[in-house]
Amino acid sequence: MDLNTAETEQVVRQVVGRLLLNGVEVPFVSCEIDSNAFYSADTFSVVFARSDMPPPYNTVKWWGAQTSIEVSISIGLLDQNIEDWRELIIGTVDRLNIHMSKFEVTLDGRDYTSKLIDTKTNEKFANMTTSQVATFLANRRGLTPVVTATTTQVGGITKWDHAHVTDERTEWDLLAYFAGLDGFQVYVTGNELHYEPALDPETTDQYLIRWVEPGALAYPQCNTSDDLTFERDLTLAKGVTVQVLSWNDGKTVKATYPTNSARGISPGQATAKRQVYEIKRNGLDQYAAQQLAQKIHKQITDHEMRMSGSLPGDNSLMPNTIVRVEGTGSGFDQLYYVDSVRRSLSFESGYTMSLTAKNHNPNSMVQP
Repeated sequence: MDLNTAETEQVVRQVVGRLLLNGVEVPFVSCEIDSNAFYSADTFSVVFARSDMPPPYNTVKWWGAQTSIEVSISIGLLDQNIEDWRELIIGTVDRLNIHMSKFEVTLDGRDYTSKLIDTKTNEKFANMTTSQVATFLANRRGLTPVVTATTTQVGGITKWDHAHVTDERTEWDLLAYFAGLDGFQVYVTGNELHYEPALDPETTDQYLIRWVEPGALAYPQCNTSDDLTFERDLTLAKGVTVQVLSWNDGKTVKATYPTNSARGISPGQATAKRQVYEIKRNGLDQYAAQQLAQKIHKQITDHEMRMSGSLPGDNSLMPNTIVRVEGTGSGFDQLYYVDSVRRSLSFESGYTMSLTAKNHNPNSMVQP
């Protein structure tokens, strides 16, 4: 099913923003919310006019005394028949700026993924499954676990990949690694930690972007603004490396393609800047793993595509959404996985959003 069908479009609507500052609703001038793919935290930026805020938030003294500030931002799309409210982000402030002469306060922060990103661990979890670890860490960080049970034993992973499990790393890195092994996705929304099966393009609801060439009308039409852009990097200047990891018959199998990791090094560089995809498939021998790495490498380098564009703001498009493009009459008509959705709400520009996406799941990419 398409998330943005004609039946759900609102011809006349009112856009309402609601911001809670430590649980208290306060007025604000503008906000930006960047909802990212699952490897990183969502971020927000808010501008307040101190003169419009109630006491004590209108004083420099109050802002100067704060050591922890929680922000929640919700957007409502309202008309005579629909009241669509969604909390787009809740998190804590990392940095505040007070502009004295403008009587403005600017806040920047992250969602509660930061609770896991900012905490390192080298705990073994040997007697737990990966889903039990996700539940345990969620509870420890004050998050509600929304976890699909798994049978993958952490102790079994440790035997064939000791470094990934026992080296000190952030709790978020550990969960992301487990999710890759399970074929899962892990992300935080609101106060919930989700650890669940990855998106299946065959069954997941999709967000439609339809391009209509000039015909009956002398100009093209699309449900985006005029900045819809597609990109193919025919040279892939940074290079692509595919790593396949497999657990087979009691030992670790690892294959890399291309095998010459030095390819693409520029003068003065110690290592090549490569885009690395890590694929985990158990039960492969060395030959099968190497063939899979080569096959996926060819798929990526021959057919990797990106898209971006801007749209009127809505509450449906998120990083856990698959975008389907139709109407270009080209290879760009296909499914895309969203990297980022940036929303903006202000009196000047209204409610807008922009997205970037690619036709390969960003969850398989190894972050630099």
